[in-house]
Amino acid sequence: MCVVSFIGMALGRAARAQDPSVGPGGPTGEPRAEEPQLPAETDLTEEGETVGPTPGAPTISLEQAVAVALEHNFGLLSAGDNVAAARYREDAARGEFHPKLTPRYARTADDQTLALDASQRLPWSGASLNAAANFRSFTPEGLPTTRASDLRVTLTQPLLRGFGPNATYFDLTNSRRSVQGQERSYELSRQRLAVDVTGAFYQIVKQRELLRVSRQSLMRSRGLREASEARMKVGLASKLDVFRAELQSSQTEDALVQSQAALETALEGFRLLLGLAPGDPVEPEAVSLPEDLSLDLEPVDVLVQKALDARLDLRETRDRVHDAERAASLARQNLLPQLDVSLAFLQTGFGPTFSDSFRTPDRRLSLFLSTSYPIERSGDKATSAIAALDLEASKRDLRQAELDVDADVRAATRTLERIRKSVELQKKGVEFAAQQHRLATLRYQRGLASNFDVIDAEGSLVSARTALVGLLTDYQVARIQLLRVLGTLDVTQEFAP
Repeated sequence: MCVVSFIGMALGRAARAQDPSVGPGGPTGEPRAEEPQLPAETDLTEEGETVGPTPGAPTISLEQAVAVALEHNFGLLSAGDNVAAARYREDAARGEFHPKLTPRYARTADDQTLALDASQRLPWSGASLNAAANFRSFTPEGLPTTRASDLRVTLTQPLLRGFGPNATYFDLTNSRRSVQGQERSYELSRQRLAVDVTGAFYQIVKQRELLRVSRQSLMRSRGLREASEARMKVGLASKLDVFRAELQSSQTEDALVQSQAALETALEGFRLLLGLAPGDPVEPEAVSLPEDLSLDLEPVDVLVQKALDARLDLRETRDRVHDAERAASLARQNLLPQLDVSLAFLQTGFGPTFSDSFRTPDRRLSLFLSTSYPIERSGDKATSAIAALDLEASKRDLRQAELDVDADVRAATRTLERIRKSVELQKKGVEFAAQQHRLATLRYQRGLASNFDVIDAEGSLVSARTALVGLLTDYQVARIQLLRVLGTLDVTQEFAP
């Protein structure tokens, strides 16, 4: 008898679940007046729907934001100063090949001297040209005033140590390489800044979307709490259901507060990247997040080769190998003895006037060879050994940099593909979570389940939509990041207004 009663009760409950005319209020299908309905489910991913900035706040597009950052970002301005300083040092190094003139004048009671020294470093060979002219007027005791002229010109050419273009242009080449390195570093800083601004821009877009998700979740949670309280009054729910709904509403309010704080933090970080004050009212404009993430990529091996050819930091690493080779060659050359050949011209003359001193000059032309070799060479030997070690280290750095570029391209490509696939899966997950939430809500409204299933479905729905928003914004940043990793990111063209 008990078994028959149990089977009859089960069949009756199943029939009421399948019969839409049986409402939560009784067999007539009329809902109780004390029981409010839960808020209707809304779709947060409608096409074309966007979340905008604060009403009345000045807005800026991504292209405009990158342009402002390139002009006002403090880190980029410092990188520009480094380029200017390197160019000044290059000018100073180039000045070593300019003529140098040094006038001198001395006077005593019976003697005065006017002199002019000149020197010129000759290109390529490492030779140096020195000239000196002295004009002296003195009055020997008991004799009339006498004028003397002295002209010396010396050309010195090193034959071993210091000979050749490497030794001659070493400092100038280093200064030019410094300018080139700073210019490349500046361009890389521009690219990184563009990626950072893009990330900050879409971080704000993400936080706005999450804020909307939190607000709509809070609206549904409050509706569930009110419905639970009403159902408890008529005996259709327990106090535990009310407590559970109140806890869910409290947690949703806390999530909303956290979303608002995260949005403010993202706005302040965005403004700092642009060189603006954190309290500046400017905000990114409202943008939509397209869900069609179609992007044709070349094979990974082709992308890796393209990056190996185009990356500025890799070019700089290759040039550093050449710098180390030049330094090692010069260090080996400095181990040779100093052997110089010199050609000197000397003209001296005396007379009552300077013109007379030039009429009867004493001229001499001499050619001589000089050499020197210090016994203690530990410093030069150590410099040569260190230069050889630096050369090997630079070659290892180049190989390591090539491997890093390879890994970066593969990782960036894999990240982009992962996001694309995850978006498709997450869109289905949002759809399933929304259906689960609607079903749980319907079952709760008909008295077939407690609000525990509604709360659990609400958490799954919020998590799914949060993940989808994060993937859509991450994709926009990952696309720019891939261009930077490939070395093909033209900031001016990519972010052209």
